[in-house]
Amino acid sequence: MPLFRRNRTVLPSLPANSTRAEAPLTTMGSGATGEAAALLQICQIITSDDFDAAYTWLRFEFGVNTWGDVKRKYPAGSRELRYLQRVLLFVETLGDLLRRNLLPEDAVFRLIGEIGLNTWEAIMPWVADARREMDDPSLYAHIEWLAARSFEWQREG
Repeated sequence: MPLFRRNRTVLPSLPANSTRAEAPLTTMGSGATGEAAALLQICQIITSDDFDAAYTWLRFEFGVNTWGDVKRKYPAGSRELRYLQRVLLFVETLGDLLRRNLLPEDAVFRLIGEIGLNTWEAIMPWVADARREMDDPSLYAHIEWLAARSFEWQREG
């Protein structure tokens, strides 16, 4: 799985003051049952040994502040690149699903805690350079959105 998408994601247009897409899409499964299944899957992922190892590494060992360092320090095939991919894919997907109203926001934010904010904090120093180099202004935009929305959700508390 590539670390950085080559195909561009077209994000839905949102009004400047909006935090969520206006037209909800159907949820997986049937209503509450589908949401419950999705939340249980998220719980399984974030409590798995693989995700725990990857997220712990990102939080306490990653320590990279430039896009050049990311590419140099974590080459294809490295354990660290797989860790980075695992966390970024998970948080990017969660952000996408929440933004499209496919998951219940309160339940997800209570479940994932600081994962979205911490992930964005780790990649924020270099993501703008990665977006420019890859000519992909939406690269990890769902992580960015998730972190901002998570912060707002905490403030609304």
